[in-house]
Amino acid sequence: MTMLTATDPTTGAVVREVPAATPAEITAIIDRSHAAYTTWKDTTVAERAEVLRRVAAYLREHTDELAPLMTEEMGKPIGEAHGEVAKSAWAAEHYAEHAAKYLADEHLDSDATSSYVQYLPLGPVLGILPGNAPFWVAFRFCAPALMAGNTCVMKHDPHVPGCAAALEEVFRAAGAPEGIFQTLLAATEDVEQAIRDPRIQAVSFTGSDRAGAKVASIAASEIKPAVLELGGSDPCIVLADADLQKAAEVSALSRIINAGQSCIAAKRVIVERSVHDEFVELLTAQLRGLKVGDPRDEATKVGPIAREELRENLHRQVTTSVEAGATLVMGGEMPEGRGSSTR
Repeated sequence: MTMLTATDPTTGAVVREVPAATPAEITAIIDRSHAAYTTWKDTTVAERAEVLRRVAAYLREHTDELAPLMTEEMGKPIGEAHGEVAKSAWAAEHYAEHAAKYLADEHLDSDATSSYVQYLPLGPVLGILPGNAPFWVAFRFCAPALMAGNTCVMKHDPHVPGCAAALEEVFRAAGAPEGIFQTLLAATEDVEQAIRDPRIQAVSFTGSDRAGAKVASIAASEIKPAVLELGGSDPCIVLADADLQKAAEVSALSRIINAGQSCIAAKRVIVERSVHDEFVELLTAQLRGLKVGDPRDEATKVGPIAREELRENLHRQVTTSVEAGATLVMGGEMPEGRGSSTR
């Protein structure tokens, strides 16, 4: 039996092991999603909005229970984890408030009697998500899809099974109709079955380029639409006339939020030569002022990398860069002890 294992990156201890869904269980989850769709698609936008508002209220009321799951399973500092739950509630409320406008028919001028664009529900949709923002990526996927009248099957990252299960429980506890949002705790190699199931009508994927290419090719072979949000390679550009202190603050935050594990983090900083040295001093001061440590401590700003192999790869990038001629200004050493913290 395949198990989905969550390891606390702060300590290296296994905190949760969950059996991966069998082929029969995958089919049963999609069965329930399809059954729920037959009635959910006929609800009004106002009725769907009321469900999402209840979900958002539940998130806000239970932040203290939900946020620590992210800290435990992928090392997100507890302050950021609280912020992520709030951002997820905001997403639910945003689409509840604005879906009617987003989904309104668009009438077009033409020589026909009537020309218009209409937004109709598709059916059950599959979301394949990463573990770097377990709650936010889930609501970015499900809130607009649900408001459009679809039902959602969420296949989350296998390293955050506790977060994934909690997300389904949020909908259940908020009184959402049975089956409109379900968690699929499946092994990565079994996701193809879900994509190919004829009742799944579309796929939303967030993750790496390589995995996205595989998902897109499978969906395309079934003539199903797929939305891909892949890894970024984002430069932060600092020109000579910039407010260098502000630029250093923004660059530091963009680089270290979620321990840098974000597709929209600044991957590199390109600085105009005339202000380079001054900017490096300012950025170094910003980074030295950040507390690295236990993500359960409210004062911690930089927690551990989510998994050991990710930390090893990050350290390899640093050492290779130095060997190639880069100047090491601070850090660069692996900390001692358990877990996957960095310096």
